[in-house]
Amino acid sequence: MKDVIRDADTGLSPIQILILRTLVAEGEMTQALLVTKIGRDKSQVTRLIHDLVEKKLVIKRRSEKDKRSFILMAVKEVHDKVTTFIQYEQGMVHEMLKGIPQTELLKLDKLLLQMQDNLKRRK
Repeated sequence: MKDVIRDADTGLSPIQILILRTLVAEGEMTQALLVTKIGRDKSQVTRLIHDLVEKKLVIKRRSEKDKRSFILMAVKEVHDKVTTFIQYEQGMVHEMLKGIPQTELLKLDKLLLQMQDNLKRRK
């Protein structure tokens, strides 16, 4: 995993990587929908998108349906790299879970959901 991340060598923030992953996984979308999907502040996402467009990692074009909004999509090279990384990541998860009974995985899932709920209540 370290080698894959080192090879990526993008100098991107974790939130920018989340934006790219979301655009690759979900396909092109409006900036407003992206804000909703990743749960971040609109102005923060606007700044991050601007940086990604300048780095030529994201294409931003005005929506033909609604001229007030913009459509975002990852460029092909980013799409290919992120897709490869996601496939590698899925393989790693498969290896990590190998041999663990389904009942134990269900317990783990329940614990992780409880931890997530605890963090949500904290806010």
